[in-house]
Amino acid sequence: MKKLETEVLIIGGGPAGSTTALYLSRLGYDVTLVEKKTFPRETLCGEFLSKEVTDVLKDLNIFDDFISLKPNKINAFRAVDSSGIEVRSDLNFEAYALKRSVFDTFLLGKAQSRMVNVIQPAEVVSILKTKSDFISQIKDKSGESFAINSKLVIAAYGKQNVLDKKMQREFVNEKSNLNGVKFHIPVSLLNNISSEEIIIYTNQGFYCGMNRVNENEMTVCFLEDRETSKIPPREKLVDMIKSNKQFNKVFSTEALQYIRSVNIYGTGNIYFGKRKLIENGIIMIGDSARVISPLAGDGIGMAMESAKLLSGIISRNTIDESHRKKLYLDYVNNFDAAFTKRLKTAGIIQKFILGTIFRKIGFGFANKYPAILPSLIKFTRSLN
Repeated sequence: MKKLETEVLIIGGGPAGSTTALYLSRLGYDVTLVEKKTFPRETLCGEFLSKEVTDVLKDLNIFDDFISLKPNKINAFRAVDSSGIEVRSDLNFEAYALKRSVFDTFLLGKAQSRMVNVIQPAEVVSILKTKSDFISQIKDKSGESFAINSKLVIAAYGKQNVLDKKMQREFVNEKSNLNGVKFHIPVSLLNNISSEEIIIYTNQGFYCGMNRVNENEMTVCFLEDRETSKIPPREKLVDMIKSNKQFNKVFSTEALQYIRSVNIYGTGNIYFGKRKLIENGIIMIGDSARVISPLAGDGIGMAMESAKLLSGIISRNTIDESHRKKLYLDYVNNFDAAFTKRLKTAGIIQKFILGTIFRKIGFGFANKYPAILPSLIKFTRSLN
């Protein structure tokens, strides 16, 4: 069997994996990244790029190239409840929206241009931790298997992966009724849409976010609690549109027909609880580490921030086996300090929104006291 050698193996070529690869290559490490899918590809995501994202892009000196992709500028947040109550706030920070197929391809291309060895499409099927190294078994598109020896393995493969079960991660047996679905819809099928707002529509057990990602398309991304309804996601969205007067105004008859036939990207059984950051010596970043409520609009931001955070810790340590315990401890402590508050805040808000009584009370309170909404936004970010 063919064997490759590398210092750092990264599993996953999304924002967390590609950002880590960019930082570690800048530090002079020999980095190999394995990505299962062929790019460009879509994935479940609201596609909101917050200030945390733009800060990392600037730090990596690729922000100008990002702007050349013509991302849509987002300046405000608006939430509309089925009760008719509406709240709005300026974001007061730099934010954009861009299709993940475009953004992820851009980041991975930047990693390749900076001497990161990208193996794609290929899948890591197993990882063996030895006394001093890791041996990862890889299977490529043709079915050929080979091994990669590395001093460090970083998992950036997202919310769910077959490796989670193989590593017997504690959360894999947890059951969640929360499902997420995303698709794109032509702007021409929608009415009175602002290009500069991210808009959330809410109902019992369901919320839907929309933002423009280019001149012609909107992202529609929604989370549903399947415990409250077993209706198929498309039909549930259509029902919500019809029952929410404000939401209904946005969609033309042609839009409703489009929803019933468009390709959708979804994930079921999304687990938002705590996960171990180190599993069998493998370091978890991005959604592999923790999944933040989509309401926060900070999933990509956290992915890229955790990549920067980890890379900074690696720069102050070594990746040799004799020093890994300190590296692991520093990462866990710094991750918790950076993200625990916003994860908890986003989780509490999500529970309120998916409920009935607390959702209505919350909207009423935020409508009466407008200063609350900017404060809540601040607590779900790294701005405080």
